[in-house]
Amino acid sequence: MSTAIFGSDNTESPIQVVRSTMSVSLDDSGQPVVSFATNRGKGTGAQVIPVSQFAEAVECLQSFVEAGFESEATEPSVTDTIRSTIGCEGGVVSFRVRSGKGAKPARIPLDAFEEVISLLASTVEAVQSAGASVAPEDSDED
Repeated sequence: MSTAIFGSDNTESPIQVVRSTMSVSLDDSGQPVVSFATNRGKGTGAQVIPVSQFAEAVECLQSFVEAGFESEATEPSVTDTIRSTIGCEGGVVSFRVRSGKGAKPARIPLDAFEEVISLLASTVEAVQSAGASVAPEDSDED
């Protein structure tokens, strides 16, 4: 007899795991949430969705069933990443310009945010000019 070092003894299908783990409860703030897992084991966990957003989440997932997936995963644009990550908490504005492993947020005190963004705005032409001067001749990226 041997013991698998990296393997999992889990033989349940995702359907079986969802059926055995799905439940509705109240979160810490008293909001109804639905919780379910799709697989078991290390590196997996329950998905917790507010009940009020569950139908919309399922519709979103159904759209992928119907339309399929893009052949290559596309990296979100910088502006999409900023929009999805920006927030202000404790007087500090935080956002990311890229996603993925190792992406660190920018953190700017709220009282300096406008001034920092004004500084960045004042450099747009210089940055574009510098970018054009270092880009290869045949590059058409902006």
